[in-house]
Amino acid sequence: MAQRIKTVSLHALFDQLANALTALVEEQVKAALARTEGVRVAHTDGRRSGRICPVPGCGEPGAGPRNRWFCREHAAKLSPAEQKGILERNRKDGKLPTAVPAQRVVRLPPKQQRPRRALDMSCRVEGCTNRSRGPRAGFICDEHRAELSPDEQRAARARWNARAKGLVPAPAAAEPRPLPAPVPPIVRKAEPAEA
Repeated sequence: MAQRIKTVSLHALFDQLANALTALVEEQVKAALARTEGVRVAHTDGRRSGRICPVPGCGEPGAGPRNRWFCREHAAKLSPAEQKGILERNRKDGKLPTAVPAQRVVRLPPKQQRPRRALDMSCRVEGCTNRSRGPRAGFICDEHRAELSPDEQRAARARWNARAKGLVPAPAAAEPRPLPAPVPPIVRKAEPAEA
């Protein structure tokens, strides 16, 4: 029976310790929440609160720490010297940047990527059906890069761009060049076989 009393005492001791720890943790959490009251750190949906623009009377949400918490309009309009002056004045007056409630900070959706289009790799010289080496070669095939001067290549690209934009009508199909006359085959006379 004495052993049973010790076990009950031990269980009671553990219960008291658990209750004391719970009360201590609750006090610390309440103290931490009291210190951060009014400042919202983060939300479950990923939005964060920011600061209001430091320009007197603006009241717009700041555009982030990169812009010294000035709103987009003031970050673009004011020079860095003017921004520093406003921040110094606010610091001297004791005005600290005030927090913006998270409901006013709006996250923009990510930009949609443009669909990629295939490059037209054809040679930009009129009537040429060769494939070019792409933008590094100015969209001119190797044959015409060797034949044409840089000014002529530039002019060919300008004409092609004008046709592609619809400013100049496409040239009429050129008449095919006549093929050179065929070379007659070489006929050799049969030599008598030596015996």
